[in-house]
This record gives sequence, C-alpha cells and structure tokens, in this order.
Amino acid sequence: MKLNFKKGESAISLPASCMASLADADANDLRVLIYAAGVEAEGETLDTALAADELLISEAEVKSSLKFWCGAGVLKRTRAAKAEEAAPVKKEETKPTRRRALPEKTNVSFSSSELCEIAEENAEFRALIDMAQQTAGWIFNTKDIEVVADLYSNLMLSTEYILALIGYFVKKREKPLRYLVKVANDYIANGIDTAAALEEKLQWLERFDGRAGRVRAMFGMGARDYSKKEMEFLARWFDEFKVSDEMLKEAYEITVNNTGKASFSYINKILENWHTDGVKKPQDIGKKAAKPAAKTTRAGTATARSFNVDDALSKALERSYNGDKK
Repeated sequence: MKLNFKKGESAISLPASCMASLADADANDLRVLIYAAGVEAEGETLDTALAADELLISEAEVKSSLKFWCGAGVLKRTRAAKAEEAAPVKKEETKPTRRRALPEKTNVSFSSSELCEIAEENAEFRALIDMAQQTAGWIFNTKDIEVVADLYSNLMLSTEYILALIGYFVKKREKPLRYLVKVANDYIANGIDTAAALEEKLQWLERFDGRAGRVRAMFGMGARDYSKKEMEFLARWFDEFKVSDEMLKEAYEITVNNTGKASFSYINKILENWHTDGVKKPQDIGKKAAKPAAKTTRAGTATARSFNVDDALSKALERSYNGDKK
C-alpha cells in the first residue's frame, strides 16, 4: 500500500536506524520519537516538561523514552543535556510503567566508542561502573561494561538494583557477569522491577540457600547442584508445606528405608500426605500413620485387613500339586 502525507504540509524526518528498534518500542516511545523529530524540524530544543504536558504522559516517561532511543543510537544527547545530567541529583526510584525484555540475543552490542560516549555524557553511568567494579572485585573489560550498559540503558534498571544483582549473583554465587541479563529479564517478567522488590527476593534466596544447604548435608548429596525439579520440590516444602528440618529428616529416613535412596518425589509424597493430615511434629506421625482397626466378624473374632501373600500362594500351589497326584 502506497501512502502519501497531506500535500502542502511540511514533513518531519526520522532516521532509518529507528526501524531496528520499533519492535521493542512501546506507545510512549513512539510518541516521544515523533515529538522529538517535530521539535528538531522546527529548530527548537526539546523541553521534557513541555513534552510531557503535550503528550499527556509524565516527564519521567518522556525521559525514559529518550533514554531508550539514545541507547538504540537513534537520538544523541546535546552538550547542554550532558551538562545537566552531570549535576548530582538524588533520584527517587519509582516503578517503571513499562518493561521490555531483550531479544533472544541478550547482549545488545555496544561499540567501544558508544560505551565511551555513554560514559562521557552520563555521570550516573560513570559512577555505576566504578561502584560495580568495586562490588565485583575486578576491573571491567569492554564486555563487562556492555553488560552493565545493557542493564542500565536497555532494561532501565536503577544503580541500586544493578549493584544488588552483582553483589548477590556475581560476588556470592560466583556467576559470570553476563548471567545478570538473564536474571534481570526473568525477575522483571515476574514483577521484581524495583530495588525494594529485588531486596525482598534476595532475602528470600538467602533463607532458601541456608535451608537448601542443610538439606544437602542431611541427604548426603555432596557438592552437586540441585536439579530444576529438585529446586521446585524444595520451594514447595519450604514455602507451601512449611516443613521443619526435623520433619524433613523423618521423611528422608522413611524414604531411604523403603526405597534405598533419597528419592525427592517419594519424600514429596510423604510430606504432602503429612501436610494434608495436619502432621507437624514427629510425635504425631505414628498417630496418623497407624493402620485402621481390624474388623470384627459376626462371630465376634477379629480378622486382619491383610494376609500373608507368600503363605497364601504356597498353600494354593500345594493344593494344586496334591490334586494332580490324585
């Protein structure tokens, strides 16, 4: 379909480079891009407060969209904007109105010159790199700085959020820095997109790690990592069933006695039954697990619910053998 703008109207132009980022742009991003192009066509300077009023969005959303297009290489900050950003401003973290997951290729490539430009124009990013290096414990190379730029420019995470990720996953769990992009995308998709929400999640992980370590020792697992399924079982035991270490040990011993190994699925079934029956302490296990009372016959004698299968089979074979002899 061929389209033309209304004749006689002056047109604004957009760089072709914006096409590569349209799929990741939301409605606000597109409004701000067109608005910025119109301001440039009129030879004026973009005022973020005025833009917010005219576009009926918040100034924070205007600045967020500008950061997105600058990160995509479509817009470039002026020297005036650079000077304004260099002034130390205490930023109050607010929950973003939108989040974009990165494409399958998680590390958006930045050239060395682009990274230098981002660092030159953004005092907060320069400070972030310094603090990130101190937290991680080494001097970042270009690939490391790319990861931080990814988190900061593309996922729009705060300094506090990024440093907390580095402190926990890189410093504590010894994960590679590039692992943070995957973690951040997963967390954002689940609503963990502020430093406060992340802190709550990391505290939960600290508690989980402590209990998971005790279970590892209890089950004699050595140093091997838990499988994904085993992690799901642990989360269920800790959070849903709220099982104590004492009860876990009881379930483990019953499982090993019956199966000869520490079967997570078998343990889970035991704990699930106890949870359903309201068994909370080891002394309650015998009460709930006791066999039903024997039924009484009309003659008044008690008959057991079960019989010895081996004895019954032997007697049946004996009767068959004697019958053949006759």
